[in-house]
Amino acid sequence: MSDKLAFISFEPSNEHFTAFLPMEELISNDNDPEPTLKKGAEIYEHSIKKMRSLVNEIQNFRDRRKLLPARKVWQLGDAIFELQHELNNLSFQLDGLYDHLVRDLGVKRKWLEKVVIFRRYLPDENAVPQSLNWGRCEKGTRQAAEKLQRDYR
Repeated sequence: MSDKLAFISFEPSNEHFTAFLPMEELISNDNDPEPTLKKGAEIYEHSIKKMRSLVNEIQNFRDRRKLLPARKVWQLGDAIFELQHELNNLSFQLDGLYDHLVRDLGVKRKWLEKVVIFRRYLPDENAVPQSLNWGRCEKGTRQAAEKLQRDYR
């Protein structure tokens, strides 16, 4: 792969994922991309399993009508950032991040966007108080995250 990031996508296939690159990326590549594609698919699959577990925990809070800890939502956002970082290390960028995650996690895009915003503006999990409930951050997510970050410093 070159220094620029190649767009990669994944399709579900029998409990696993298959990775795909655009044709021009395959043609312009001197090396066999198969091992790197396989590694990318493994990273994506591992990340999705971790994120599904977090989504299930979040759903359990909602089903039991318990307050959802903001830290749990932050952890999901962090898992998304971790996925992007690991794919970037292979010179990949996920083509349609939200489309993939909505499909593979079964969550709404708007909610997922708030999760990512919360994590983007709040890089340190320790800045999220254990007692803080997500409902206090969900509206005005960016401002809530920035305030938590300021207060933490």
